[in-house]
Amino acid sequence: MKKLISLVLALVMALSLVACSSTNNQANNGNASNNGGNASDDGGDAAGQLDTDNPIKIGYLAWASGADAYMGLVAIAALEDRIEEINANGGLLGREVQLIWYDISADFSESVNATNKLINQDQVDAIIGPDGSPFAITLGSIVEEAQVPLLPNCGNAEVTINDDGSTKPYVFRVAPQNALTSITMAHYAYNEMGVRTVATLSESTNISTVEAVDEFVKEFEALGGEIVAQESYMLNDTEFRAQITTIAQAEPEYVYMPAAAYKEVCNFAIQLSDMGYSDSIKILGTDGWYNPDALAVAGDALDGCVVVSALDMNSENIAPMVEEFAEKHADLNASLHLYALYAVNALQFLEYAITTAGSTDGPAIKQALEETTGVEMITGGSWYFDEHHDPVGPEFTILSIEGGEAVSLGVYSVEQ
Repeated sequence: MKKLISLVLALVMALSLVACSSTNNQANNGNASNNGGNASDDGGDAAGQLDTDNPIKIGYLAWASGADAYMGLVAIAALEDRIEEINANGGLLGREVQLIWYDISADFSESVNATNKLINQDQVDAIIGPDGSPFAITLGSIVEEAQVPLLPNCGNAEVTINDDGSTKPYVFRVAPQNALTSITMAHYAYNEMGVRTVATLSESTNISTVEAVDEFVKEFEALGGEIVAQESYMLNDTEFRAQITTIAQAEPEYVYMPAAAYKEVCNFAIQLSDMGYSDSIKILGTDGWYNPDALAVAGDALDGCVVVSALDMNSENIAPMVEEFAEKHADLNASLHLYALYAVNALQFLEYAITTAGSTDGPAIKQALEETTGVEMITGGSWYFDEHHDPVGPEFTILSIEGGEAVSLGVYSVEQ
């Protein structure tokens, strides 16, 4: 089974890299990813009347190469689909919308470099992304100086909050904060599942997963639970047998593993099964690895695992989008995932703000985002931002992995 997971992941990575190299050449040369032409084919005269000389430019900071290239490539395709639809229906303010993206996956500093390029070279009106907190935290001062709104989909508190506790004025988070996600899982595990002993496993080099574990531990212990072991791993690790041995000796009921991507969870689950512990130890997870591809790759090794997610991929809003994306983008060999849906939600916020403000002026967009009382998301629900620019509106769904499928156990919330 271990060989199978390695072969499948290698194939996914190879195909993703091919797709990335063919797509990313345009972005890195400063050219827009533009679906206006395609939109006019399907949308009649509406797209043909667009002001293409003065387009609205939306930047995207993508994790689009390497082992997790699927995260950025799928999101780019989803954003382009949405922009194609926008342009086919008259654009925004009568102007064509263009997407300009850069791959930032090589190093944390790439997010800074790409943000500066988007602002100073491409002169974008707003920026979506990045996906990871380490890539986003340093960008607040850059976009504030330029007065260009940034809408990242990552969970660390420092993404939207300065060291002095003030809110970063031009950063608006479009995914739930780690603390809320972890607190929700802690309460569900303790109060609804009756879990009393948990081990934790986090990526030590990722500030977001470390924070998620810290918040879970604090809340679970406050409820009366016991953390019996805390283990870690490094980015791109594939071998988890040492951690499994230590965890198994502590005899937890579950392992809380808020991984940023699914491949680590797949490897951990399969090795847990290979070592004979899968019946006695299950995984608690978050939506960072809630991905149809993970379920297909890991198979029954994930059975019995429980996930907390702000979006339910099986919902009546999202399930048709997943199916349509699979048909349209079969060449990507990757499913529509939550990071991509968060990016589309960010674009919806920008559509609303630009239309409401009647302008692409940064302060005007910022004001519209701050003052909205609710934007209806295609993923479901009405979302808006609180005083710290965190999203209000996402509802957590608890999902159980059964027979290789994610089965919804219903919406769950914690009274604050």
